[in-house]
Amino acid sequence: MKILKTWLKSGTVQSMLSTILAGVIWLFYLTVRWQRRIDPETRKLLEAGKPVIICYWHGRMFFLAGAWRKRPKKLGFLNSGHRDGQMIANALIRIGYTSVSGSSRRGGAMALREMSRLLRGGIPLAITPDGPKGPRMHVKAGAVKAAQMTGVPLVAFTGSARPRRLFQTWDRFCLPLPLSRAPVYWGAPIYVARDADEAELERCRLAIEQNLNDLTNEAERSLDQEETKAASPDEGPRRHARS
Repeated sequence: MKILKTWLKSGTVQSMLSTILAGVIWLFYLTVRWQRRIDPETRKLLEAGKPVIICYWHGRMFFLAGAWRKRPKKLGFLNSGHRDGQMIANALIRIGYTSVSGSSRRGGAMALREMSRLLRGGIPLAITPDGPKGPRMHVKAGAVKAAQMTGVPLVAFTGSARPRRLFQTWDRFCLPLPLSRAPVYWGAPIYVARDADEAELERCRLAIEQNLNDLTNEAERSLDQEETKAASPDEGPRRHARS
């Protein structure tokens, strides 16, 4: 087992795995039947090429593959800096995205500055506000701070699929299967005032969290699926999967 872990950490293996993962992302994009619904105000921003902070749950990251009919030329995203996060980052870089290293657990302040730089440069940013390790479907403050610093709005993005594979990991990772039907929803933009006090920042944090959860559950209801619930304080990690 120790030899296997050492082997998996090698640069050659990580490069190979990231290449495979990039191919899988393209496979999902090409074979899933995406059904997109975009809030009218958000559509205006996207069509005008304006930057937005796309907030999506860690467990729904694969749905970002089908967010657009034609993805933007540049898209920044936040990765945790952990080995798994770097592998995902390298896969996304291979298909043209820009990585920002850091998270609420490591390199958070540096990541916030880099996020702000990209947004001020007109590059939209995708972030999992419950990553890298939860609690599931609860928004941390980083995305709201970036919105406050730059004046760029927060936008919820999520989806579900049928058939799918729903893993019993901390994030309830949802994997759409090839040829599945996948509704993906974009919420309305949420702006954070530059002079917002702590109470206003908390209101905005709760607003994007509620929007994300409501849209996720709406997507699941549209497919007659059981709604995924946010993590409870006493919930522990599990590692199995179900369809």
